[in-house]
Amino acid sequence: MSTGLSEALHILVQWQCTPNQALAILKLDPDQPFPAVLSEEQCERVTFVLNIHSDLGTIFDDPEDVYGYMSSPHDDPYFEGKSPLELISTGDLTVFERVCWHIDAMRVL
Repeated sequence: MSTGLSEALHILVQWQCTPNQALAILKLDPDQPFPAVLSEEQCERVTFVLNIHSDLGTIFDDPEDVYGYMSSPHDDPYFEGKSPLELISTGDLTVFERVCWHIDAMRVL
């Protein structure tokens, strides 16, 4: 298993992600959740998880906020009362990308 995938899975656990959510987020096959080689899209998804985690570490000082942000519903109109985890768990890469961009933009506010 790649180091990036291992780290992303560890972060997803910290975000209180269920196994089914992790499979959808990383687009992993339930019959082979730890592929020897990741597809280009899977690599992109791993990168999004790592980048979001890094951005949250920059935005928040408290580890509870860093790890709790993704599983908490937000009043931010972008999230429409949902948690970012709910949105990225749909498996839609475009939604995942937009959540990543939105959180990245929070660093400069």
